[in-house]
Amino acid sequence: MLEHLKKLVAAESARTGKRRTIHLTDDTLRDGQQCLWATRMRTEHMLPIAERMDRAGFLSMQAIALVQFDASVLFLNQDPFERIRLLSERIRHTPLRAAIRSNLMRGFFPVADDITDLFVERQIANGVREIGLFDALMCNDNLASSIATAHRLGAEVTLLLGYNIAPGYDDALYASKAREAVERFGVRTVALADAAGILTLERVRTLVPAIRQAIGDRARLEFNTHCLTGLGPLLAIEAAVHGADSILTAVDPLANGNSLPAAQMIARNLREIGLEVAVDDRLLDEVGTYFGALAEREGQPVGVPAEYEPSHYITQFAGGAMSNLESQLKLAGMSDRLPAVLEEIGRVRVELGSPIMVTPYPAIVSAQAVMNVLNNERYKVVPDEVKKYVCGYFGELPLPVDPDVKDRIIGNGSKDVALTPPAIEPVLPGLRQRYRNIGDDELLLRYMYGDEKIDGLAPTAAGDSFSLRHPVVDLVAGLAERPRAAQVQVAGDGFSLSAN
Repeated sequence: MLEHLKKLVAAESARTGKRRTIHLTDDTLRDGQQCLWATRMRTEHMLPIAERMDRAGFLSMQAIALVQFDASVLFLNQDPFERIRLLSERIRHTPLRAAIRSNLMRGFFPVADDITDLFVERQIANGVREIGLFDALMCNDNLASSIATAHRLGAEVTLLLGYNIAPGYDDALYASKAREAVERFGVRTVALADAAGILTLERVRTLVPAIRQAIGDRARLEFNTHCLTGLGPLLAIEAAVHGADSILTAVDPLANGNSLPAAQMIARNLREIGLEVAVDDRLLDEVGTYFGALAEREGQPVGVPAEYEPSHYITQFAGGAMSNLESQLKLAGMSDRLPAVLEEIGRVRVELGSPIMVTPYPAIVSAQAVMNVLNNERYKVVPDEVKKYVCGYFGELPLPVDPDVKDRIIGNGSKDVALTPPAIEPVLPGLRQRYRNIGDDELLLRYMYGDEKIDGLAPTAAGDSFSLRHPVVDLVAGLAERPRAAQVQVAGDGFSLSAN
């Protein structure tokens, strides 16, 4: 395989007269920690390493999404807008990117354009320079207002196309959606987003060239996959060879497992087959050392290369969603039911019309799957979001719901959920009437999470709470704490240290 890729790259270089450069976009602070740490990385964990990450040569750094807003407020008692500001003060050269899930916000329910547009605006005002947008139903109409707002405020836009294994999701569909993104919306980057890591090498070899041809040189093509099946690194390299301009990665040890391919390994392997990669390997290693030490101190896992796991092609569950599901089942004392829940997720997903398994649909599908596992009768208990989904609250469904299942969902679901979605009314007039003397950042947070939760937020502690020290410094500090006098001598190349 490696020799074949080398030949393809050599042929391209001979044809163009130059070696193509592949860029890496970093997602360690956003998706890497989401996939492995269930989004529990605190702002003060990020700040000490931010400047070194800024100098590493990434094309951009994805730092926050709505999941990080949720975790920051609900579990960490931190202000996510403050996180953006503090990171942007340290990351001055690499554009910060925020990811926004269509017209959905807190609660996974579509909201009016006015509040979504304000959400885009305030992230840009706090230091975000790129906005990544996706709609899990691939309904680009849901993105139009946010794209226009981002462009009006001078931010670059990346439009993500979620990969799905389902009838009708062929190369022609993705090429058409990519062409629409460029021609209708003027986006500068189109991303093929394989959140569940379920692409195959054969499909990459046709799908990436199809999108490349559709957008030509008018936009950059970014490739995003995960490592749940064990194939993520191979898929990323194959995508680069077949036309991707940039690869979304995480810095090892927050790569692999449920997470993304490792930046260090992808850079080495792409150079091995004859492509240029614009990152500083030394700085990547320093960043990796930092996160490895942080993971050990915080008792958090690091990414381990996954074995090939074909069951993911059935559940199509994204990496971050998988870690959250595992965490939630553990908290509920149901860890032993994970295999049954995963099997049921595969069934429910198909019955609900095979939605792309990116937020919010992993949560919606898994909630129904858990209810089905816990009860003797499938669809006896129906979460409100499931009934809203089948009734079209989230938009037109690409594929129909199984008719028998739909009947059971409507029959057993809450009668308070109307069969016809209500009109989405503007939100800001009422919010501005209620909150007269606060800024828009706080207004958004109070709208999303309620007054009590926002009243309890604490500012990030002054100074950086965690930094790497040389082992000798740690040794001396440890000796200083010993109750008895001690003498120690440490010698090495070019230095000698004695302490009493």
